[in-house]
Parts: sequence; C-alpha cells; structure tokens
Amino acid sequence: MKHSITKPVLIALVLFCSTNILVGQTDSLLLTYEQFLQEIYQNHPIARQINLQRDQAAQYLKKARGGFDPKVGANWDFKNFDKKNYYNILNAHLKVPIWSDIALEAGYNYANGYYLNPENKLPEAGQAYLGIKIPLLNGLWTSERRTTLQQAKLMLGASEVEIQALLNDLLYKAGKTYWDWVKVYSELLVVEESLKNAQTQFEATKRSFIEGDKPAVDTLKSFIQIQERAVLLANKRIEVQNAARLVSAYLWSDQQEPLVLQEGMYPVGLAQLAMQPLAESLLENSLSQLQQHPNILMYDFKLQNLDLERKLKVNKLLPKLDFKYNFLSTEHVDFFPVSAAAPIENYKLGLKFSMPIFIRKERADLELVKLKLKATSYQQEAKRRDLQIKVENYFNEVQNFALQTTTIESMVQNYATLLEAERIKFSIGESSVFMVNTRENQLLDAQLKLIKQQVTYLKSRTAFFWITANLEPN
Repeated sequence: MKHSITKPVLIALVLFCSTNILVGQTDSLLLTYEQFLQEIYQNHPIARQINLQRDQAAQYLKKARGGFDPKVGANWDFKNFDKKNYYNILNAHLKVPIWSDIALEAGYNYANGYYLNPENKLPEAGQAYLGIKIPLLNGLWTSERRTTLQQAKLMLGASEVEIQALLNDLLYKAGKTYWDWVKVYSELLVVEESLKNAQTQFEATKRSFIEGDKPAVDTLKSFIQIQERAVLLANKRIEVQNAARLVSAYLWSDQQEPLVLQEGMYPVGLAQLAMQPLAESLLENSLSQLQQHPNILMYDFKLQNLDLERKLKVNKLLPKLDFKYNFLSTEHVDFFPVSAAAPIENYKLGLKFSMPIFIRKERADLELVKLKLKATSYQQEAKRRDLQIKVENYFNEVQNFALQTTTIESMVQNYATLLEAERIKFSIGESSVFMVNTRENQLLDAQLKLIKQQVTYLKSRTAFFWITANLEPN
C-alpha cells in the first residue's frame, strides 16, 4: 500500500485499526510492521513533539495578525501651580489598520486652562476627530507588518511539510530497527531447527554405533555438532533480546510511559513477505513527483519567503510620503453635521516626506535578498538532482536484491536436497558423519545467507519509499 506525501496534513502512512499490541495483549503475540509504525506515529514522544510545530506555526500566524489589531490609547497632561490651572489636556484615540500601513484613526481631544498654547484651544465640550493615514509611496502596497503576516502564513504551510519530512525520517529509522529484529529472530528459528536436526543425527549415529555399524568417534563428531549449534543458538537468543529492546525503545503508551515488548512477542515471518521486484512504473511516477517531495517543497517555501522580502526591499527604495487627513467635529461633537461643507471646513491635513539621498543601505539590502534567492534556487536544484539519483539507485538496489533473493532461495533448496541425499547414503552405510555434518553446515550457511539477503531487500525497499517520501508497509 503506497501513500503519497502530498497529502496536506498526515505523512503517507497506513494507520490500521488500533489494537493492543503491547503489554497485556491477549489476542496475538505477533507485532507486524504496520502495527509497529502505527504505534510510533501515535505515541512516540518525538512524533508528538514534531506535531507541536503545527501549533507553533499557528501561534506565529496569530502573532503576525496582531500587527493589524486595533489599538486604543490616551494621553493626559494636567498642570496646577500657584492655585492656577495652567492646562488640562486630554487625548483619547482608536487606531485601526486596514491595509499595509493604511490606517483609520478616531479620537477625542479636550483642553482648557489659563496658559494653553493657542493651537491647543478647542471647543468647550472638546473635539472629536475621524481621519485616515495613507502612505502614498513607501508602504502603500506592502510593509513590514504585511510582509510578516504573509511570511507567517507561509510558515504554517511549511510546518506541515517539515512535519511530514521529520516523521518520515523517524519511521524510516524505526523501520530499519524492526527489520533487524526480523533478521535475528529468523536466524534464531533456523538455528533452532538446525539444532534439532543435529540431535536427530546424533541419535541415528548412536544407534548405528550400538548396532556396530559406526565407530564411537562418529558419535563424538555428531555430539560436537550439537555443541556448536547450542553455542550458536545461545548467541542468537542474546541478539534477539537486544534487537527486541531496540524495538521497544520506539514504543510508548498514551500516557508517555516507555513500553517493553510482552514476553514471547515476535515479528512477522520472512516467508509471509513477497520478495519481488518493484513495478517499473513506480520509478517513473516517483521521479515525476519529486517536485512534491518535502525537501523540495521546503525550498519552495524558502523561495516564496525570500520573494516577499525582495518585494519589501523594492518598496523601501521609494521615498516616504505619508498623507494624513482628520475631519474635526464642531463644538457639539458631531461627525456628521447638517452642513455638507463641514468635512472640508473643519479638518486637519498633513504630508510627511523623507528619503535618503543615496539609498545605499536599501539598494544593498535588495541585492543581498536577490543573492539569497539565487543561492536558494541553486540549492534546490542540487537537492532535486541528489534525490533523483538516490531514487534511481535505491530502485535498482531493490530490483537487484529481489533477483538475488530468488537465486539464493533456489540455492537453499539445492543444499537441502544434498543434505537429504547425504542422510540417505549415511543410513545405508555409503556416507560418513563428516559429510553429513558438512552438508548440514552448508545448508545452515545458505539459510543464514538467505535471511540476510531477504532483510537487505526489505531495508532497501523501505529506503526507496523513504527517499521518495512514502512509507509503504510491506
């Protein structure tokens, strides 16, 4: 089952129906590859930590939107000296950003006293005002505040892609650990079977000795074979225990408590897995979809972010020319009097202009952003090429390992046939314990080689789906 990384929220991973596969499980001791990945995705601390990035990006977006929040303020100055009210000045205002640096402002001014500056004299009831501030050049189409908001929106999308990439890496590492467990567990079963066969051969040799057909030294040779298998089996049991602990390291409960595999739990058997080449169309599809790979998409977000900065730097090359108009109320604090001429009779108007003569800082900032855009674009192309080569290499490895697995499977069957023939010859006195032991060793070596080859195939297959930003349960 193949899942595409292009899905917007979740990594491409099959999540099967939740089952209790850990401590306390009663229905089965089998821990499948799919169940293992599901548990990691749901409960592993790093997986949960990675998902926090989504919340973090949402908070950055909330913070950026705060730059467009309306603001209220007030100033009050009062002076009383020598029993005289020098002045009592109050200003309360509300500022509402509506676009870039364009903002509406409403307020109320009140002033009285003996020593007021003439320009501060107001109607007795105070004066309300309603106005607008518009940057005519620098800040009209974009600004620091608007750019920050747009970048925060980009960050929200980038966080989803980064989550997918990080989860993909986590599950890939866990998958390789699972296949290591499969390898040593499969080797354990083969060695156990080999020990049983050695014991059977020993009993047959002992009977032949008792019947006078074989010398005593043959029983010793057979017994040494048992000892060698017993030592090998003990080592394999240690390897299985260690591999199981590494698998357990990825398993956590809902309460974030580390879990240990239940006694007797075992991984999927290699015989249950198909070791077949991948479809050629899969390579073509994977290469054609590289543009949707998380690592490529991350560069897309970087380029978009830098392009926003470029537009801001271009805007800063323009002079600052701010226009401000305030409509002033009459002494009745009325914004909309009967007289239609009031808005053009009672108002406050202003223009503010400033511009660096050489604008060297602004031009340098713009060139630096352009250089970053080029560098990031080059990095993206290099990453795309690197991914393409790795996809092709991993695909070729899977195809080659699948063919090798078929060859080694045939070789194991041939060694098994030789061993059976040698045992028949031994039973009729035409072979020796040495030859039987030799055939058993050859068969065991071939079986272990087959297991190694099969696991190599599975790891390579997992690596292919990892590098293509897919994680396909086998």
